[in-house]
Amino acid sequence: MFLLCLPGCMGKDGEIYGQEEVLEYVDYICSEPYELVGKELIQEEPDNMEYTFRTTDRDLTFRANSYLSPIWIDATQTSFYRPELSCDYVSVVCDLYREEVREVLRADEGYLEEYGWIYLLSFQDIDRVVETVLAADQVYRQELAYNSLEFLAEHSLTSIHLVWQRSPEEAEEHSTWVNLADVGITGQHDRQELYDRLANAYAQLCVDGKIANAEGVPAEYLEGKHVSLLPEIWLNGAEMRYDSEENPYGPYGLTTDDYKYCWYSAERESYMMVLDIGLISDRMSFPLINREYVQALGGTYHAEAEGDVYTSTWIIGADTWTLRAEYDDNEIRSLEAEKNGQPLELPYITVEDDFHVSATFCVGVTVEDFGRLFGLDGEVKEGEGRVEWKSTE
Repeated sequence: MFLLCLPGCMGKDGEIYGQEEVLEYVDYICSEPYELVGKELIQEEPDNMEYTFRTTDRDLTFRANSYLSPIWIDATQTSFYRPELSCDYVSVVCDLYREEVREVLRADEGYLEEYGWIYLLSFQDIDRVVETVLAADQVYRQELAYNSLEFLAEHSLTSIHLVWQRSPEEAEEHSTWVNLADVGITGQHDRQELYDRLANAYAQLCVDGKIANAEGVPAEYLEGKHVSLLPEIWLNGAEMRYDSEENPYGPYGLTTDDYKYCWYSAERESYMMVLDIGLISDRMSFPLINREYVQALGGTYHAEAEGDVYTSTWIIGADTWTLRAEYDDNEIRSLEAEKNGQPLELPYITVEDDFHVSATFCVGVTVEDFGRLFGLDGEVKEGEGRVEWKSTE
């Protein structure tokens, strides 16, 4: 196997970072006064130099290492190395509070110590959980004598996973649960903000039908919420399966079933759907979601590529749509749409805006805009978990 050594890589006898670089690195991590009390070469070829430090105000010992780290390619270790630095200051600081925080968590009747989770049985349990988190926060706040709030926020002491369970027995069995939220112990939670966050998350899961016990949820937390995800999409009375595998643009079969859903965006106050940009390649298989709709509607679809510009055109009845995208470095540079030769305004979001878009070569558009691209009228049926499309003609 031929290996090209990239800049900065070396053999196992290469040089590691020196003391000056190590001290600069430790200064970046540790803001309290400290002193270097020793250093030792604990490994040779590849070298690993360990530096020992002690903070002067509270006599806290921590270590930093300058070492050569092996370079891996496709899960195989190569003969090349690169110099790296590490420091355990943050871990040593957090260790000071871990046991005291565990005692706080153990006092919560819903705490599952084996997993580090807390379960709720009802909306009323949110009060209990908030008190637990705030008590754990108070433990970690002691660190403010030596570090800033920003340090605590960046280096959460621990993260508590919150779930809903139907009963204590099911919680102990730990085979079923509904994920609610993850809360980090940062020493700075605001009681009302934390309560509202958990209350809104609980209410949303009730609206989504995932939490069966909606008793006692105040109307203010349920108001204005929509079902998060609609898993069914229907077109002219038939469910869209997103299962076409035929690919005329390459030797690999298409797969689009990862995009078979409609989701609600609170930011855009609309249900959204995924649209592909017409990316094609003779070496890879990309989803052509638009093509499946065109075929289902009895139309014709054509895609072509010229450099970084991808153009897809489809005809349904007497109408012709064109979608032109510039895509480079896993990023959509531009996206333009036309209908019958006239520009068509098409606001869109990318996967960086919303993870539901799922891929860099897709965009998210509102249900209304999705329908305009295929001559469709849509009806969202939240109670049935579906969106239904019908041809306008």
